[in-house]
Amino acid sequence: MSRSIRSGFWAGVVAGGIAVTAIYLGLFTSGIPAVALALWDRMLRLVPMQLFSFFIVRLKFAAKPSAFWGMLLALVVLWGVLGALLARRRPVARMVLAWLVSAGALAALTFSLATATLAARRSAVGEGDGAALLVAAAIAGYATLFTLIYAALLLVLFRSRGVARPGDAGAPPSEGGVTRREMLSRGVMVALAATAGTAAARWVLSVGHSASAFAQSLFSRIKDLPPEITPNDRFYVVSKNPPGFDPELDAERWSLEIAGIVGRPLKLSYAQLRALPAVEQFQTLECISNEVGGDLISNARWKGVRLRDVLQQAGGPGTKAVKVAFRCADGYTESIPIADALNPSTVLAYEMNGEPLPAAHGRPVRLLVPGLFGMKNPKWITRIELVDYDFQGYWERSGWSDEAVVKTMSKFTTLPRTARLEEVALGGVAYGGDRGVREVEVSMDGGKTWQKADTKAPIGPFTWVLWAALWKPTAPGEYTLKVRAKDGGGVVQIAKETPTLPDGASGYHTLRVRVRK
Repeated sequence: MSRSIRSGFWAGVVAGGIAVTAIYLGLFTSGIPAVALALWDRMLRLVPMQLFSFFIVRLKFAAKPSAFWGMLLALVVLWGVLGALLARRRPVARMVLAWLVSAGALAALTFSLATATLAARRSAVGEGDGAALLVAAAIAGYATLFTLIYAALLLVLFRSRGVARPGDAGAPPSEGGVTRREMLSRGVMVALAATAGTAAARWVLSVGHSASAFAQSLFSRIKDLPPEITPNDRFYVVSKNPPGFDPELDAERWSLEIAGIVGRPLKLSYAQLRALPAVEQFQTLECISNEVGGDLISNARWKGVRLRDVLQQAGGPGTKAVKVAFRCADGYTESIPIADALNPSTVLAYEMNGEPLPAAHGRPVRLLVPGLFGMKNPKWITRIELVDYDFQGYWERSGWSDEAVVKTMSKFTTLPRTARLEEVALGGVAYGGDRGVREVEVSMDGGKTWQKADTKAPIGPFTWVLWAALWKPTAPGEYTLKVRAKDGGGVVQIAKETPTLPDGASGYHTLRVRVRK
C-alpha cells in the first residue's frame, strides 16, 4: 500500500471520527441526533430479523449498545476506505471535487431518513414546524464540516483524499318409642360424635395450617426467587432506540392526541388524563425476544386510566374502526384490535409501583394490554388514532407477530450446576399471560416423569406465579431437570423448542446438574 493511500485512509478516519462525533452530539440539529437515529432505524430495517433475534438472545442487554457503537465505528472505517480510494487520484483539487460529490450523495441518501426521524421526534413534543429545513441545514453543515476537515488533513499530509461517511349420613331414625337407656346411649353417642367432629375439624384446620406453613417455609428456603413485585430499577428495559436516545418528555408540556375514527377528536393534557377515574392492577410484562429461561420478564403494580374511558372522552370509536394505532415520541408505532382497546383491563399507565412512571418505562404515559408481549405495550405515547385498516406497527413491519399473544412459560431461577445427596430446593416463576397459571410441574429425569410443584397464589390475574419444589437425588451422576406450566385452562405449555422470532420462544427450561456424594 502506497504512502498516499495510507495517508488518505487515516485522513478519512480522522475526518470520519469528527463527523460521527458531530452526528452523535446532534450538531446542526438542535442537539437531537437526527441523522444517527435515522441511520439506526434504517439499519434495523436492513438487518435480517433472524440475525437480530440471534444477537438479542446471545447478548441480551448488550446487544443494542454493541450494534449502535458498531454502526458508528463502521461509518468511521468507511470514511477511511473512501479516503484511501479518493487519495489514488491527483491532483488535490480533483480529489476535493470528488469528495464534495460524495458528500452530496451522502446528503441525498440521508436527507429523507433524517427528515422523517427528526420530524417525528420534534412533532411529538410540539415542535414540528421547520423540521425538514433544520435537517437540510444539518446535512449541508456536516458536508461543509467534513470537507474542511479532510482538505486540511490533505494539506498536512500532502497526499490523500476522501471522506464520507432488540357428610353426614345419619342412621335412619328408629321406629316406635325410645327408652331411657336408649336416650342415654344416644346422648353419649351424640357427645362422642360432637367431640370427634370437633377434633376432626381441628385436625383438618391443623393440616391446612401445617401445609400453608410448610409452603411458606419452603418458599423462604429458595434463595434465588425474584420478588413478586419487581423494583423499578430492576424491571427489564427494552426499546428500539440506541442506548442513551430514549425520549425524556416533560409531563407538563406533554399532551395526548386522540384522532382518527372517533366521535370528536381531542387533546388531553397530563392533568386532564390523571383527572379521569383511576385504576390499579398488577401485571407482568415479557419481551417477545425473551428466550426460554431468559430474564426479559418482570412484574409491577401499575396505576392509570382505562383506555376505553379515554376513547369515550373522544366520543367513542366509530363503527368502521378496526384497530387502535399508537404513535410514540421516539417514532415507535404499534396497534391493537378494537376489542382489546375496549377491554377494561387495557390501561394507559402513568404510575409504576407507586411512583410516577420512570422515563425508561414510558413517562409520562404507556399502554398496558394484559396477555400480549411487551412490544404491544408501547411507551412515550403521544397520539392515539383509530383506523379502518390493518395498521402494522414498527416491529410487525420487520416480520414479528401482529397478534403477539404471550405463550405460557416457566423457568428455574435457582440454577444449581452441582449438588450432593441431600435435599435441593428448586424454584422459579411461571407465566400464562391473561390466562393465568393453574399449576407447575418439575421433572428430575429429563421429562420422563413429572411431579407437581408448590405455587404461591398470584397477586393478580395478569401476573406471574412463584413456584418451589424439593428434590433429593438418589445417586451420584448427571441429572436433567425440566419445568413446565399449565395455564388457567389446563393447557400445558408448548414443549417444542422454537426461537423468539416471529411470535416468541417456546420449549421447556432445562438444567443439567451433576450430583456428587
